[in-house]
Amino acid sequence: MNEVELLQSQLTYLTPQKTMEIVLDTISEIIPYELAVILSKEPNDYLKVRYVRGSLVNERLKNYEIPLSSRPDIQEVLQIGEVKLVEETKNPEHVDTYKGIVDLPIGHSCMLAPLKINGEPFGLMTLDHSQCDMFTPQRVSIANSLTKLIALALAQTIVNDTLMSEKETLIYERNSLIGDINTVYEGLIGNTPVWLQVIEKIKLVAPTDSHVMILGETGTGKELVARAIHALSKRSSKPFITLNCSALNYNLAESELFGHEKGAFTGATSTRRGRFELADGGILFLDEIGDLPLEIQPKLLRAIQEGTFERLGSEKTIHADVRIICATNVDLEQKVKEGKFREDLFYRLNVFPIYLPPLRERKEDIYLLTNYFLEKLSQKFENKKFTITKEALKLLNENPWYGNIRELQNTLERAAILSKDGTIRASHLIFEKKSGTKDFIKENNISIGSFEEETKKIIKKALELCNGKIYGKDGAAALLKLKPTTLQSKIKKLKINYK
Repeated sequence: MNEVELLQSQLTYLTPQKTMEIVLDTISEIIPYELAVILSKEPNDYLKVRYVRGSLVNERLKNYEIPLSSRPDIQEVLQIGEVKLVEETKNPEHVDTYKGIVDLPIGHSCMLAPLKINGEPFGLMTLDHSQCDMFTPQRVSIANSLTKLIALALAQTIVNDTLMSEKETLIYERNSLIGDINTVYEGLIGNTPVWLQVIEKIKLVAPTDSHVMILGETGTGKELVARAIHALSKRSSKPFITLNCSALNYNLAESELFGHEKGAFTGATSTRRGRFELADGGILFLDEIGDLPLEIQPKLLRAIQEGTFERLGSEKTIHADVRIICATNVDLEQKVKEGKFREDLFYRLNVFPIYLPPLRERKEDIYLLTNYFLEKLSQKFENKKFTITKEALKLLNENPWYGNIRELQNTLERAAILSKDGTIRASHLIFEKKSGTKDFIKENNISIGSFEEETKKIIKKALELCNGKIYGKDGAAALLKLKPTTLQSKIKKLKINYK
């Protein structure tokens, strides 16, 4: 199977059922629910259950139908087109959406999210949780952003029965037909289930304007995924601008993001447009977003929410229509808890998370990735044809790959340089060792105790060399470069017997 055929099989492998399961599982990562239901609006003015997910799912719920004539409350939600929260404690007249089908306690949380295509009601998503107040304003805002994406996923399953004129649906269909697949999915090689889910998520979110957060370890291909989303989006003809947020202080971050005027600071010899302005109409990819200085985050949040900002040193407001894709290899939720990342910015960016699995979780893809990189290396080394032995492949599969796909690529390039005849053997593979104190200690058979234990050993050794003497030029305190009183205090604290 060649590369194009392989990628085509990836994109056609997942069924509509599996696609919707991926969407609903993604939603559960940011909006906790115990029951998620997707219903389509049928021609005879009723809602039909299409997909269900969660711990409260039962057989009676599947294929359940709701006549809209008997539910004016749901009709109202569909007409208004906004997410609605309903809690019995606040609305005693509320009728459970699935009364008699699913038993939920009094005071449970219920969210009704209308799905629209081309401005017309197309279906409904309901989320239920047995606890009250589960759906915060931030989660409601996220649900509002996701409804168009969910509507597109639903449209995929019934597009043959209903004429769809929504532009984003047409883009989705175009993506499903692959297009220029070699360019769009450059480097995104793999055929394992976890990787196929990544490909499917790219297809789903690309046609929308939703912000995307790409999660994963260093070297898993986060920027490649961001570029694929851009290529498949309706902004593909517009700029794709990147900014690595690591090692940026506040002033540099502000200048890089929003630009500066001439004379705004020492060294600003001319006016410069920032990345946000350069990305107008397109996509801004913020890599290592977790390292963005806390002080600049409110200005970024405002620029995302309102589409406006000012250059450094200017009071003129600039408008820009920008879609954000960000990436991080750190736990942003933990940073939020520690006060190192704004919660409101996190919720604004984390609309549709895509997790990239490390290479050690998809080792079945190593063979495909190896062939892909060797093909690229053959072009790089003046069309020299590279092959690899079974023994070398076995070593590749046994390596832990802490550096992921980037490490695999570097390892193969080193091997290609060492190979004189184009055949990569096991002896040509030089792996990058994971740096760290534990590995060094283990490899060198070093035994290390706690700080107190090691301190105690050092003081005992000094006392032994000084025959138990503490004071004076030839005393243990002078040897350890400590004040005698400090040394005595440590001896007492560590209960060292030196007499």
